[in-house]
Amino acid sequence: MFGKPLAYIVKIKEIREIPGADRIELATVMDYTVVVKKNEYQPGDLAMYVEVDSLLPDGLSDELRNKYNAIKSGEIGKDWSEDEIKSALAEIQNQSKYPYFEFLRDKKFKIKSMKLSKFGVISQGILFKPTELGLEKVKEGKDFTLQFGITEIVQDAEEAGLNGKKDSWVVRKLMRYKWYRNWRKRHNVAEVWDATNPPKSDEENVQKTYTKMYELYPEEEWVATEKLEGQNISIFTEEMEPGWFAKHIFHRAKDKRVGVCSRTRELNKKGNGKNFWDTVIREKLDEQIKNIPGEWWCRGEHLGPGIQKNIYKLPRTTIRFFDFYRKEYYIDTKFGKVRKFRWVKLNFEESVAFAKQWNLPFVPILDEHYKLPKGGLNEQGVYVSGSDIMLQQSDKPTVFGNDLKHKREGFVLRLRNDYNVSFKVKNPNYSI
Repeated sequence: MFGKPLAYIVKIKEIREIPGADRIELATVMDYTVVVKKNEYQPGDLAMYVEVDSLLPDGLSDELRNKYNAIKSGEIGKDWSEDEIKSALAEIQNQSKYPYFEFLRDKKFKIKSMKLSKFGVISQGILFKPTELGLEKVKEGKDFTLQFGITEIVQDAEEAGLNGKKDSWVVRKLMRYKWYRNWRKRHNVAEVWDATNPPKSDEENVQKTYTKMYELYPEEEWVATEKLEGQNISIFTEEMEPGWFAKHIFHRAKDKRVGVCSRTRELNKKGNGKNFWDTVIREKLDEQIKNIPGEWWCRGEHLGPGIQKNIYKLPRTTIRFFDFYRKEYYIDTKFGKVRKFRWVKLNFEESVAFAKQWNLPFVPILDEHYKLPKGGLNEQGVYVSGSDIMLQQSDKPTVFGNDLKHKREGFVLRLRNDYNVSFKVKNPNYSI
């Protein structure tokens, strides 16, 4: 989620007219549709595309920004004419580090989905000509997120991984020793994401992946589940080897600990992790998952009061699961006999059976036999792409919670026989 590419070079796939519009038209990049000025782009042109929910940088210094706001509010230049005010504001904006982003100042530099109701189209993201940004000889796919200081709009600091504290130099030194790392685990000390964990959950949008997915799986069946808006949470178990003293003197056997992670890090039971742990303990999910034989990673969505405005009107926080991984050990003989492990993700039937067996509530299933739609002409004779059809399908009420009139955020598709293949279809009208 946080730190992913947000601004990169794309090739214009198609330019379509908007019936009734004289000054704008619709550009297609990947499978996103973006409103642009008429005749600004041609198919095959390269442009820098900035994704929805991106935050462009404010290029003004604090001093200039304060002066700009003072003029806008009338604190400065009360007796100026309208032309004098415009001229003064333009002069300040010309001093911006990023003058080409200044037209978005009134929108607080936020890139959001935009619905042009008059023409019945939705614009998702924004395009910039590379030459306007001072970019020369760009290549398709080149990422400029860091170069332009573009970040993702943060709705939830924990989701974005911004709540963690950096370890002191003493802790960093001690982390070299296994006994200390094990001590931290036993005492539920918050950690950064462990590279040996299953991959983080962050599916690509349908507009990025539809063409590829349809080429690879035109007739395969997918499972569609509702995309619930909350906080990503994982509950896992890990077998802990006792220390030498405990093992040989006190004959202590292996212990199994339970851990809780947000999308980006492991959480302790206090501070920023308290709300997550409170839900886990109240729902007795720590006990349930600890009693499952073996070692498991159970991933879901944390929902309820205090989370994303509690759009589902839940009386208390709860969790709905959607992914399960089993830790599987094996012997690697490449450099001698070394015991290693891998995470094996359960497929759909296995996941549903596992959730039922161990009383782990599953996310709402919308369709167990979904097939990717193929683009074609609609009743008005206008071509509609497969991804557009799926976006239209996503614009429905939620089937979860206590406010079934609320729009759902979208749905997630996972290949029925290989849950490792997945992508999301976000309702374009959800955040408009």
